[in-house]
Amino acid sequence: MNEKQQKSAESVVDCLLQLQELTGSEGNYAYRGQKNAEWKVESGASRRLNEEPNPQAKKTTPSKEKEDFISYHEKELLEPARMDGYGDGEDRPLYDLELLAKLQHHGAATCLIDFTRNFLVAMWFACRPHKEKEKGECKEIWKDGKIFILNTSDEKNFLSLEEEDLKKEVRPILKFQTRDDATSSKEETPLFLSMLKPSWWHWSPQGLLQRILKQDSLFIFGQIKIEKRLLQEIEIKHEHKDKIIEELERLGITERTLFKDLPGFAESHDYNKSLPRGYGTPKYHLRKGNEALQRDDFKGAMADYNQVIELEPNFAEAYKKRGQAKSNLGDLNGAIADLDRAIELMEINIDKHPVGAIAELDRAIELDPELAVAYYNRGNIKFSLGEHNGAIADYDRAIEHKRDFAEAYNNRGNAKSNLGERRGAIADYDRAIEHKRDFAEAYNNRGIVKADDGDRSGAMADLDRAIELKPDDMEAYHNRGIVNRILGCHSEAIADFNRAIELKPDKAEVYNSRGVVKADLGNHKGAIADYNQAIKFDPDDAKAYFNRGNANRILGHNSGAIADYNRAIKLKPGYVEAYNNRGMAKSILGEYSEAIADFNRAIKLKPDDAKAYYNRGLACTSLGDKEKLEDKEMARRDLLKARELAEQNGDERLVRLCNEALSELDNGNNNSS
Repeated sequence: MNEKQQKSAESVVDCLLQLQELTGSEGNYAYRGQKNAEWKVESGASRRLNEEPNPQAKKTTPSKEKEDFISYHEKELLEPARMDGYGDGEDRPLYDLELLAKLQHHGAATCLIDFTRNFLVAMWFACRPHKEKEKGECKEIWKDGKIFILNTSDEKNFLSLEEEDLKKEVRPILKFQTRDDATSSKEETPLFLSMLKPSWWHWSPQGLLQRILKQDSLFIFGQIKIEKRLLQEIEIKHEHKDKIIEELERLGITERTLFKDLPGFAESHDYNKSLPRGYGTPKYHLRKGNEALQRDDFKGAMADYNQVIELEPNFAEAYKKRGQAKSNLGDLNGAIADLDRAIELMEINIDKHPVGAIAELDRAIELDPELAVAYYNRGNIKFSLGEHNGAIADYDRAIEHKRDFAEAYNNRGNAKSNLGERRGAIADYDRAIEHKRDFAEAYNNRGIVKADDGDRSGAMADLDRAIELKPDDMEAYHNRGIVNRILGCHSEAIADFNRAIELKPDKAEVYNSRGVVKADLGNHKGAIADYNQAIKFDPDDAKAYFNRGNANRILGHNSGAIADYNRAIKLKPGYVEAYNNRGMAKSILGEYSEAIADFNRAIKLKPDDAKAYYNRGLACTSLGDKEKLEDKEMARRDLLKARELAEQNGDERLVRLCNEALSELDNGNNNSS
């Protein structure tokens, strides 16, 4: 045992640090938490036999003590239990050790000593209150606790009991375990035991009881009491137990998770049991709300967070968590309001108590950067609402509090990209990747922005890397397909879109993108088939209707095209391109007045749209053929305006088309005069 004096642990972190100091990195350890530090580490059977009040039953010699220990298990436990029908398993009779484990589970005192492979579970048991009876009533008293540590990889003292060994009867095993020397006869001791020196066994039952699995339990059995030299200890003073229990609950170690069976649940609600810690207080409801949030019960979480705020209106954590719940329920405005209030309360706290509050906040961010996450989450919500400048401001604050917040850099890059700040976006993606080298999403996003910025080779390199890091990332394949289309690599683009659809067959936007490539290749019927799939999976996708309208118009299905443009405009009332193209379809059908109305709307929405002026000019030219000369003058003005805008934009093709239309218009006027 480590002789160095260990100070009492005051937190989960303290316990873990002491464990590291005691055990180092080598060994396979088992842990036992005892709520009363004064108790010895011994089996229930040993304690029961030693506390027997009958003087005649007191042990007088070691051999008598051994025999009583063995006889107790045979005569008092195993034989009566089997006679009463408790020895049957699901498909066979239970072996002796299995039956003892089952009996111990229900409260019997056996030779088995409970340990666990999970240090946090042992810590939880060490922090429980001690029960004592006073005037017939059971009361909970807080006493110092202890965590005991055994190195079960020490083969001089411990050996694992294998599956085959379970078939042995308990007498020869206990006879071997309780002997003082190696004088047991071969007849009394099985060969597999007589050849072994260790006097303690460890056994991890598999699939025997749900509680054993949840607690990661194992049993130690051998000598009647465990020698102190085999144990290492961590002490927990009673005044620190409540804090450690609260920390363990945040880590998911609770009575409910450890006793995951009906008897355990019922026992935890026995009338002698105290109500849960802080029952009915703001912290209690916050804890319950967090549990509901973890299991995606967002409405239940909301109800508990409402209780917290009703009881304590300035509880920042409750506003922050309620904001998360509202976000998941789709109430984005409500979520922003709650996160605003949470941050406001945190900042008020800093203003009132600057030194203490900042120190506490620094410590909180170091261990769990909740404040940074609050700004980050609010930024995400603002981003989803299209408030990109507000989102960037929140990502800035998140990064201030957590300089290596890769996700915040990535999302700030997305917001900058949407605002057209490509260079700033790429710089943010660079920082995200610097802090998180395997950040596939950042490579993906940087690739898209590089493509928009004209760096096609850099874009492909980033998207290739994103797919290398995350081979099943549908978005990366989709985006690489888009870049391949820009580069004119249509076959490669379709291959990428095919892979994306294979990974996620119901993603409307990928069908849409593949349809566009098919249209580029002149396969408009194939394109329409893809647009149909896109609309099937997302009936509100305005772009899919617009693209299908284009394909129908090119195939001469102008009525069908107009119907598609109608739907696109209904879904997206400011859809300039849809007004423009619907006007073109109407012009083809000779509906020039209606076409001009669409071009008017497109120009009103986008006054510098050269194509809309060009199309209106053509429609006015056609209308002038049938009606008045003034329409031809309007046509001239539109074509001249279209040519001016096209020259400014460097659109040589449209400049050429405008010149051709103006020439035809002039020729027509000359002929009429």
